[in-house]
Amino acid sequence: MIIGKDEKLKRAVLWPPAKLYELAVRLRVAAYETDYLKQKRLGATVISVGNLTLGGAGKTPVAHYIARYLKSEEHSVAILTRGYARESSGMRVLNDSRSDSKPTPAPTYREFGDEPLMLARSLPDIPIIVNKNRYEAGQWAESQLGSEVLVLDDAYQHLAVARDLNILLIDATDPFGEFEMPPFGRLREPLYGIKRADVIIITRADRAFDQGQTQGIIRYYCGDKVPVMYLYSTITRLRHLATGEVYAAKDFGGWNVAVACGIANPNAFSQDVLQAGINIVSESFFADHHAFTQDDVDRISRAARDAGADAVVTTEKDAVRLEGLTHGDIPIYAAQLEIESDDEVRLKSLLLRTVNIKQR
Repeated sequence: MIIGKDEKLKRAVLWPPAKLYELAVRLRVAAYETDYLKQKRLGATVISVGNLTLGGAGKTPVAHYIARYLKSEEHSVAILTRGYARESSGMRVLNDSRSDSKPTPAPTYREFGDEPLMLARSLPDIPIIVNKNRYEAGQWAESQLGSEVLVLDDAYQHLAVARDLNILLIDATDPFGEFEMPPFGRLREPLYGIKRADVIIITRADRAFDQGQTQGIIRYYCGDKVPVMYLYSTITRLRHLATGEVYAAKDFGGWNVAVACGIANPNAFSQDVLQAGINIVSESFFADHHAFTQDDVDRISRAARDAGADAVVTTEKDAVRLEGLTHGDIPIYAAQLEIESDDEVRLKSLLLRTVNIKQR
């Protein structure tokens, strides 16, 4: 690739602050690796899910999968999450299981964050604790809820809390974020952070990707000691936002739809829609966690109508940010995903083994 003069100048100007930021990240990681900064350990089993790159790698769906499975195995589970882009501060709790908990107004994404609210609605019997301080949230879950397992959503870089299982997700469609940190790439931290993983899960593994390169880089940093698993997600159902009715995805085969979403990887979502056998005639993409307005919805509806769409399809994460807005004459459906993997037995065995070892 030939880099033009303007791009060279831009890189020259941005290089010093970018490298200072990278140095700060490296020093922070090194401080924990050398025990200069001490990790705090909770009594419950802590399972962390995260990734190395900016944007969506499927962290929240995997955290959902893990929590739901361990709950089905009769473990007391809570999910700890930061609640990114919420307008409140301090700790908030969804699905508070205490019998003496007081009724609260209907939760909104502005107070709790879109991902915590989405998790709470799909996992009504699992508490979702929103707090930037994961250790404080974990202590509260242990003392007030008796939680035995704590699933940390998006916590690979949250080094202050020790974990019993550190799960690293790598998106097959963008595995290593152009190998650089911002502003030149999409890595959250230098690539050698891979070596902290106890298990690596390649997400969107049904897409075409360079398996040789991905496996080679993993082996370079981790050798053969870290298990590598593969999973992907498929759209199995669609929920009508106005009525709440849920339909099988196969019922929409051949439909022409407008895709509208404000997520980190909208193109991956469009690909999910296409793989469900649904045609896309219009796309409206917004920034991740975008707070939709009525004007946004009206523009989406006009674009869908002009393109001859039968419906608008969005994500469950976006659906919580569309509440309270008038949807117009074209119905809006939220796609519901299910995780699939040939490594499901291995993953479940690893999760149970981790919990059982800690609880002995």
